[in-house]
Amino acid sequence: MKSVLMAILLAGAVLATAARAQGPDGVKDQDLGAYSREATDAARARLKDTLVVVFAGGRHGFIKGQRVSLDPRDWRTEAEVVKGEVMVPKRFALSAFGIKHLPWFGFRIAEKGRMVSLSDLAARLGKKVFTEERGLVIVSDTPMTLDDSQLLDSIITLFDTPEKFADPQIVYRNIPNLKAWGRWAEHVEFRPEQLSLYDEPETQWRLISEKRYDEPALGAHELASAVPPAGVHPRILFGPQDIPLILARIKSSVTGSMSLIEMEYLLTRTWLNPDTSDGRLFARLHTGDLGGLTFEWQDDGILSSNGQDITQRLNTIALYALLTENADLGAKAAAAIYNYCRLIEPRIDAHTDKPDVYNAYWRGLPEWIGARNLGLNYDFAARWMTAEQAMLVRRVIAKVVGGRRGYGQNGPLRVRDNHWVTRDLTIFLANLAIEGEEGFDGEVHDCGIETVKAFLQWGIDEYGTLYESNGAAGEGLPFQLLSMVALARRGVSTFGHPHWRKLMEAQVQCTSPDGSFTASRGARGGGALNRQIVGAWKILYPNDRCADYLLGPAHSVSDFDPRQYREQLAGRGAVEFALPGPTAPGPAKSLLYDAPWRLTSREALGLPLDFSDPSRGLFSSRSDNSAEALWINMQARPDLYLGGGAAHHDAGSFCLQSHGVTWGRDGLSDSDPASASHSIVLIDGVGQDDGSGLAPPRVTYLGASIAEAGAIASADIRNAYEYMWTTHVDSWTDERIAAHSWELETDPFVVRVFKGTQRYRINYEVPPLHNPWLPTLRTRFNAVEYAYRSTGLVRGSHPYAVVVDDICKDENTHLYQWQMQGGFTTVVLPGPDAESLVLTASQSNEIPDGTPMLLVQEVGPSACRLENTRDRTLVATEAVACRFRILMVPFRMGEVLPRVSVDASTGSVQLRWADQIDELQFEVAKDNRTRLRVLRDGEEMLQSR
Repeated sequence: MKSVLMAILLAGAVLATAARAQGPDGVKDQDLGAYSREATDAARARLKDTLVVVFAGGRHGFIKGQRVSLDPRDWRTEAEVVKGEVMVPKRFALSAFGIKHLPWFGFRIAEKGRMVSLSDLAARLGKKVFTEERGLVIVSDTPMTLDDSQLLDSIITLFDTPEKFADPQIVYRNIPNLKAWGRWAEHVEFRPEQLSLYDEPETQWRLISEKRYDEPALGAHELASAVPPAGVHPRILFGPQDIPLILARIKSSVTGSMSLIEMEYLLTRTWLNPDTSDGRLFARLHTGDLGGLTFEWQDDGILSSNGQDITQRLNTIALYALLTENADLGAKAAAAIYNYCRLIEPRIDAHTDKPDVYNAYWRGLPEWIGARNLGLNYDFAARWMTAEQAMLVRRVIAKVVGGRRGYGQNGPLRVRDNHWVTRDLTIFLANLAIEGEEGFDGEVHDCGIETVKAFLQWGIDEYGTLYESNGAAGEGLPFQLLSMVALARRGVSTFGHPHWRKLMEAQVQCTSPDGSFTASRGARGGGALNRQIVGAWKILYPNDRCADYLLGPAHSVSDFDPRQYREQLAGRGAVEFALPGPTAPGPAKSLLYDAPWRLTSREALGLPLDFSDPSRGLFSSRSDNSAEALWINMQARPDLYLGGGAAHHDAGSFCLQSHGVTWGRDGLSDSDPASASHSIVLIDGVGQDDGSGLAPPRVTYLGASIAEAGAIASADIRNAYEYMWTTHVDSWTDERIAAHSWELETDPFVVRVFKGTQRYRINYEVPPLHNPWLPTLRTRFNAVEYAYRSTGLVRGSHPYAVVVDDICKDENTHLYQWQMQGGFTTVVLPGPDAESLVLTASQSNEIPDGTPMLLVQEVGPSACRLENTRDRTLVATEAVACRFRILMVPFRMGEVLPRVSVDASTGSVQLRWADQIDELQFEVAKDNRTRLRVLRDGEEMLQSR
């Protein structure tokens, strides 16, 4: 792999002061109105002549011009409006006026006396009170007036927090990109009563009680070791006393030994080799030869495209030095980290030299800082740093951490369910590096704890299913894991969380019988879960067999030869694999949490053959536990609420596998969200989206009927055709936005998430940092009268799958095309009727006996055409309403196919083998959804809901 040391000029000459007085994108200070530094400086100066100033919704006040927390014991406490009066905590009020006791009467109270009316109390004490309709209260000794609207706005902005704006309307009036964006209400259709839904108080989401956690016997000894005193390192993930035990654990497993050898091999060929670009860079950093240092494109070394990668490599070097007790290398790593921080500190100062409104976002930090790894850089290397070096590195960490929030931490608790949230837990880890020392931010720490728990609740549901695909979630799960480790060491163990504990079980249920892929929907949804997480699972829960199963064939410790493996690596030549490390999510090994495991069959797990998750709308069923089993998997998501993200337009799409052949894939490509590329029904060639990149809406999962003989699940997917969503509009003139008419989404679940959240600063999409608050909007697309999908699997000597679709667009005739993604060769065999196909994966003209085959037969009431193209199987009909009833029967070449007959009067279908006779009865209910009954030898075996 080639090194891509991106051109990041770090020389002092480039620490241009041009950033002075500018926000991102070149916005000048004077263009920020009430948010300009001149305006906010004037506001602070004005408050120096006051006694007390508070704002409704603010969580701090000003006493004689000095900012003071309303409640030092709970920094989240806000001033409240109760019956028109701004209430503050009693302790704050006593402190503000320098009194020990409240007067006996003459003021209003709330919350059983905990909150008091500031205006009433001030008047009772003979003070002058200025109030403003938005909730501003100013108390002084002499009367005061504020006629300058910008000054008034600037005073209110002083009550902004990293999570919320005091008054978001001030932001819209003063931040240039929001000012230009305009008012969303001018572009969206709504009725007053619909808009009022979002003006209701914010939903109070509650985290699962720790009483519901179990208490697993954890295998990682460092979780129970004492955190060392402040200033002693390492401390975040383990203490100094844990290092020998961790090294022994690494060497006791083949994967751990391989990780350590790979780390040695890669470092000696790159960062520890002075003949490479990486090696020259490392030498200059640890020797302090920084004059005119620039990073340029190079072609030898490890991929290091920006500051994140540089600090990640320094992480690995310092960790390697720790584990191997290499003091010389450790001292070099410490010096390199110190000098890197010395280089970037002036640039950080220049970057943050702008109005405060731009300095609250962890994600707003530029990549060249490498902030994601700075905390562990310091933690792993601090033992070799001088006092001067340690002080500077701590100062840099404090500058990038203090007062900032990661993604989701500046939004409602409920939205902390995705990989952007877990990736940004790096701010929590960085802050822990200076725990107990100057610059440590207690609010960042508390937000991190809250976020870890929130992700466990909503990023993983009660069945263990992730909100996002494995590929997306895998980018952030390593940082979730590291944060959980750090918390457990500090007495806050989340490893018994019931959702987390189900994670591996859900992965097994959604893994294909042959283990080749795992069905998780959305971008990068076909891959297995990040092996770092699965491997760490075996460290944490040594007896968990699900992790054994997912890890696959195990390495034999007795057969592993370290010398031979080193020779094998040397024979590869160029660097072709990732450097192991705990902050390198993806293909790299983690080193710290690489574990031994044992080969395990699915049967040994004792899991049911059927799995239904109503929270995620996920259904999975298999004929047996073997790698040859018939397996079908469907998802129709009722949990979507955001008009963005990585979800695909694939409501009802399914996967199908048998005899180790994946006959039906969820989509043609993990990166293609278009519904035409998924296993759904098209109407006149149009599916659930227009290809513009708008988001899919939530649909209704109707549940599954599960029996010994099989299972069948159903979903109402009308919404997927009817609407497309967005929660992000760069410009109302953008082609994909302007081409549609928009209306407020009034779905109760969506309203619950968004109502009362107008003050939050969260940016749900990409920069600029300040995007407008916008609830999920919908636009009508491919309207239908109804659309249902049911998928099922029937077990027996001859298992088979059933997919039933009930779709009607309107009263006119339309072309309906049923799709199953996956291209195969069709063959002609005696027996099946005209409305059937036989598929084979064989490319031979003569198919040998035993070759996996699949019979696809349509048995519904409409005349259909079946064909298999290069990449999909199609069943098409022209009708007013389509009722596709598709049977998929796996068999091997040489086996006798079933006789399939349809009763023209009832529509029931019989499948007859010599040793199995099944009857399928289809009944269309009043809601136009088909119910299925399966009878075997005259006895009912399965009935759909």
